[in-house]
Amino acid sequence: MTITPARPTTSTEVDSPPIVFPDTVAFRGFFAPVRIEADVYDLEVEGSIPKDLNGSFYRVAADAQYPPSHENDIYINGDGMVTMVRFEKGHADLRTRFVRTQRFEQERAARRSLFGAYRNVFTDDPRVAGIDDGNANTALVWHAGKLLALKEAARPYELDPVTLETRGIYDFNGQLKSRTFTAHPKVDPVTGQLIAFAYNSSGRPDEDVLLFDIAPTGEITREQRFRAPYSSMMHDWLVTREHVIFTFSPMISDWERMKDEPQYFMWDPPKGTYVAVIPREEGVAGIRWFSSPTVMETHSLNAYSEGDIVTADHFIANSGWFSQFPKTTVGPMREAPPFPKRWKLDLRQGSSSWDSATASYTETALFDCPGDMPRVDPRILMSKNRHSWVGALDLGLGPMPDFGPMGPPFNCLVHFDDHTGARTRFYPGPDSAPEEPVFVPKGPDAAEGEGYLISVVSRRLLNRNDIVILDATDLAAGPIATLKVPFRLRYAFHGTWIPAAELENV
Repeated sequence: MTITPARPTTSTEVDSPPIVFPDTVAFRGFFAPVRIEADVYDLEVEGSIPKDLNGSFYRVAADAQYPPSHENDIYINGDGMVTMVRFEKGHADLRTRFVRTQRFEQERAARRSLFGAYRNVFTDDPRVAGIDDGNANTALVWHAGKLLALKEAARPYELDPVTLETRGIYDFNGQLKSRTFTAHPKVDPVTGQLIAFAYNSSGRPDEDVLLFDIAPTGEITREQRFRAPYSSMMHDWLVTREHVIFTFSPMISDWERMKDEPQYFMWDPPKGTYVAVIPREEGVAGIRWFSSPTVMETHSLNAYSEGDIVTADHFIANSGWFSQFPKTTVGPMREAPPFPKRWKLDLRQGSSSWDSATASYTETALFDCPGDMPRVDPRILMSKNRHSWVGALDLGLGPMPDFGPMGPPFNCLVHFDDHTGARTRFYPGPDSAPEEPVFVPKGPDAAEGEGYLISVVSRRLLNRNDIVILDATDLAAGPIATLKVPFRLRYAFHGTWIPAAELENV
């Protein structure tokens, strides 16, 4: 293992404080910052890496380089740290690098944190006023030959997909005027388009939502705007071949309140929940609104349209995200775990405006254990799928690892067959927690679901991680290969896979 030292900088602060991270759940134990930029050639392997697994797996985490300047800082406010594992000919090499955002470089030069509470400019050091505060720590997308690190509060950062060198803020050749960009754009597997949106696009709380169609070559070919019921967290969404679907949940933000209250989002149930369905071809002129019980969408699985009926599969919680944003307008509440739900929306019953929406949707449970971080075969996205994979918590398999800064961890991965209703599970053992699974097809012509599942597993007692490779439709058989990472990786959010053939042209 080679530990790459941080490049030297000169401190601009003679009074830089000592490096001591707070003794809070987001900064101690297994979830303490790691801050290691490393190259590890030929990871130790139990089993055999499939020879047809040829390409790179990426994941991104929030890994704070300096102790926070604001008390009770939250986990998702850390600097982006990208992990890449290059698979080739049965071998695997690992690389980790910070994303060199403007925020990162300013704080590295000062040898201290300069940005305050999550998305709240009123808590920042005056010296960074007007500087982009994006930390590129949430998700990665590969499109038009570019690897983009995403944070929904800012514009993307482009990375070199081989070296992980940061190339800078990416604004689609000057076409992106919004100051924000979703962490969950969707790549259309048929057209090659990137379908995306932005909320709070002014850089502060507002009701405008922007929709983007981005060509396979990377140009923004269409930008639309519509008004939301209120300014709220819009982390994920759903896209079908014919429609896009938004859930507006009352995790609200307010500019004036931020002047006195550091927390950017607050749970406000009386504002209600609304669902918008927009036809992709007609655009926002054809929007249909639905009312909903007060819920919060965490992550989306997949959606498809059949005439006037839109089916949306996603994870739904009956509370706000209190592990990160604990304050609420209705008194103390406990965070409810998300469950996988299927909504069916009849477009003939929708309304043209949210404040006149009366129709709702029918809801059924996909299965009965809580979870999140779902995946489908990306080649079937936006159409009816058979196979899906999720991180889940099933106490029938074994004890749950201790809570972390993001709430209860997963203790297994689940494969769900929508045709048969069958579920299979991978259980990594006690005191172990898998992260989001990433599906890799065996080849471009492989059947749906025919491929591998890659997941990073936290080995809590060993204070390090494994990376497991599973047969995607036979999780119960256990790992085909287990890659041993010789140090701890900080818990990550989302990842992606790039085939070797696509990397050859960069």
